[in-house]
Amino acid sequence: MTTTLWARLQDPNSAVKALVARDAAGRIMGFCHYVLHPNTWGTSLICYLEDLFTDPASRGQGVGRALIERLVVLGREQGWGRVYWHTQETNATARRLYDSVTDGADGFVRYVIRL
Repeated sequence: MTTTLWARLQDPNSAVKALVARDAAGRIMGFCHYVLHPNTWGTSLICYLEDLFTDPASRGQGVGRALIERLVVLGREQGWGRVYWHTQETNATARRLYDSVTDGADGFVRYVIRL
């Protein structure tokens, strides 16, 4: 899967994209993967933030917030309809961040059928 992901990230025509946060020395502090896709409720692409990761040594320094904020700026610049994501109910650390960057979850419950 790693090989496939890297191939997608390097393909300019892929819907899968990434952002990377680095410190002043160039060390990776965190990253996110996101997918741009059309939707049936509007004409703009929407952005699914699929993965958000901050290196444990960099946590608490605003890295996750900066990545989300950059994604929002990109979306506004490129005319996306929205940015959305999921997290586990029990992921209290992530939910504190998420609750601080948006008005909160939208009330949807995710159902999955694995194929």
